[in-house]
Amino acid sequence: MKKLRFLIKFGLLKRIARKSFLIANIVIAVLLIGFINLPAIINLFASGDPVVETVNVKLYTDEALSYGPIADQLSQKLNVGLETEVYQIEMINQFNETIVNEFWENNNDNILIYLTGTDTEPILVLYSKLDYLNSFITNSLQYIIIEDQVGSFPTLSYLYEIDPNADDGLSEIVGSMSTLLILPLFILITMATQFVGVDIIEEKSTKAIETIIASVPARTHFLSKIIASILFVLIQALIVAGVAVIGALLGNLVFGANQAAGNEQLLAYLGQAIPNWPIVLLFTLLFIIFGTLMYLIIAALFASMAVTQEDYQQFQTPLMMILLLGFYISIFGSMFGSDAVIKISSFIPIFTPIVAPVAIMMGTITHLEALIAVIILIGFDWLLMIFVAPAYRVAILSYEQTKFFTRIKTVFKKARAK
Repeated sequence: MKKLRFLIKFGLLKRIARKSFLIANIVIAVLLIGFINLPAIINLFASGDPVVETVNVKLYTDEALSYGPIADQLSQKLNVGLETEVYQIEMINQFNETIVNEFWENNNDNILIYLTGTDTEPILVLYSKLDYLNSFITNSLQYIIIEDQVGSFPTLSYLYEIDPNADDGLSEIVGSMSTLLILPLFILITMATQFVGVDIIEEKSTKAIETIIASVPARTHFLSKIIASILFVLIQALIVAGVAVIGALLGNLVFGANQAAGNEQLLAYLGQAIPNWPIVLLFTLLFIIFGTLMYLIIAALFASMAVTQEDYQQFQTPLMMILLLGFYISIFGSMFGSDAVIKISSFIPIFTPIVAPVAIMMGTITHLEALIAVIILIGFDWLLMIFVAPAYRVAILSYEQTKFFTRIKTVFKKARAK
């Protein structure tokens, strides 16, 4: 166990301690922070004032609330600094489903505000046809509530409602998000396979592998490479996630409360687009871990049979083709609505890590089916490990340079004989 831990630590530090790792993550951090705050940066350098027409706002406050003349206060907040009274506030004396339906059907009404809850825990339900004003209105109401409640700072909870009669585009949003999801997955799995392959080839090309195998069993060496690669991928993923959080916090700090409210609005909208996001995230993590494990086992076997880097690149080609095929199935399947292809591919282990996260996000497979896909993937990993480990023990000390399929046949034949 001590030797296994040493090999894992040595292999991991060999990658993380390099300058290339530091430089690559600095570049990623700069690009990611810029991408997260791109809308605010564009607005910062935009020239000219936007043309604002009259905005008709209907407001209803629950009788349980004891705020002052909130309509007048809201009008002052929204119209401050404007030459004309752009925001027209109209108080209504009732709120029901009929009012909401009439609002969506009436082209003259732009925003409907329903303020409910209690004085200490106010709740805003905002029906808006002008999404770009949502954060502005939310912030204005928050300031008004704080001013009215002297000595306390109640936090306004809010919910943004979307027009049910319009084309909400949620399916297109989910499809776009699925594309953004599988691209990092594809990159992480590719990085992991490159990591384990290059590491093994380096040791074989320098003959260091003979010393290592003389000290530890081949199985221990095999496990150390796979575990170190998975840890490297997880560390890289955590760094990217941390940079994304820092980028959002920096945006809030630099660009102010409107950027913070905009981020919260985006999260609320994404929560509506993917209401089951916690279970989607859980299954995605499982697919990443066990899917990466599967590809690492295959990559380690190919690397053990290779002799040079060029040799490994040729051996790796079929693996990359499978990854690309899964990538294309995910992209074009979600783009053209090929649910049957995506669903079937989700249960094929070689495609599961890339396709299944998209399938569960789009609702193509149920939670139970996703669980079945995970179990199939775990079972396939276990069988693959049993099948590959003996062949790895034979191939790791072999320097044969025969053709690809001939070498595979020879290695497994010798593994069965032992």
